[in-house]
Amino acid sequence: MTSIPPHLYRKLAPKELDPVIVDRALDQLLAVEANRLPGILSLRHLAALTRSDYLYLRSIVARETDAYRTFTIRKRSGGGRLIAAPQPELMALQRWISKEILANITPHVASHAYARKSSPLKCANLHVGASWLIKVDIHDFFESITERRVFFAFRQMGYQPIVAFELARICTRVRIDLPLRDRRFAAARRTVGIAKYGHSQMGYLPQGAPTSPMLANLVSFEMDRKLTEFGAEKGLTYTRYSDDLIFSSGRSLSHKTAETYVAIISRIINSFGHDVHERKTTIAPPGARKVVLGLLVDDTGVRLLRETRDRAADHVRGIEKFGLAAHATERHFASLWGMVRHIHGLLRHMNSVQPEVAGPLLARLEAVLAREKWQGSLDDNFWLNDLL
Repeated sequence: MTSIPPHLYRKLAPKELDPVIVDRALDQLLAVEANRLPGILSLRHLAALTRSDYLYLRSIVARETDAYRTFTIRKRSGGGRLIAAPQPELMALQRWISKEILANITPHVASHAYARKSSPLKCANLHVGASWLIKVDIHDFFESITERRVFFAFRQMGYQPIVAFELARICTRVRIDLPLRDRRFAAARRTVGIAKYGHSQMGYLPQGAPTSPMLANLVSFEMDRKLTEFGAEKGLTYTRYSDDLIFSSGRSLSHKTAETYVAIISRIINSFGHDVHERKTTIAPPGARKVVLGLLVDDTGVRLLRETRDRAADHVRGIEKFGLAAHATERHFASLWGMVRHIHGLLRHMNSVQPEVAGPLLARLEAVLAREKWQGSLDDNFWLNDLL
């Protein structure tokens, strides 16, 4: 993509501007646009491209404004997940960055989340027929990705240091209660020569920002590469779905060998600044039930777990009998919106695996929503689907 013909760019430049500076700026634009990404020369240029308020963006980059609203949503596996939702103006800018920049970068082939045509089903299918299954979970995956790593991701795309720094700040957030391990790079942080940009804490990727999922994929490219190489060396198939890492083998192994693999995998993950959630690490030997991303995987293919089918059916029966509000109260959902989003997302996921099971339940849910004149969004990943 070329934002402006080079000759015209030079002709339209202010006469008093040194031609060397004009040529340098043009070179910077073309270097990024050669990668099919939008050229950005400065924060003010970004503000103009996105029709954002420059002073607002400046306050975000300088960490003078925490433009996020935090709340908790219910996790499918139980418990809650803290969400930091950007203010509308920042949300619009992050969506632009996601669509115009991040969606144009291809993640590692082992990554199966937050990318075009990716899905849990496709990820699980790669492990069909495995004798051994090793599952490793990264603790606080998004939060352990620092603005330093995001900065280098934008640098690799071709953006100049100051622009990469400002983009990284726009896509990350700081919090005064961050655990010490998330501030380990703070002492080494550089302010790229602008005193106003100095801050004592390191930012991280917030869950709830539309840029975070794809940035997490891009930042994890080298980790995925090393884990893929390790897997190939040991005869393992490796996939990653966000913070869920799965390794499978059709070979004959011992439990001790599998534990050795886990130790090596953990060291590789640790080397990229992440912590392994040890309580969620599992090894499934031959004969054991093998579950990948909530899906049952065996020699015959991929199926829904019985407990998943039962849970979804129970939700649909509950709202049919008692209504949305009563069911949300009974099941301790924080909001009607959160409950409907959770149930609809679960059913849509089920429908991609076994439509003969999920289809009738989806129809019943939509009938109840129509009866109660539901006006909210039913899209579980509304911002991502808009992009892809």
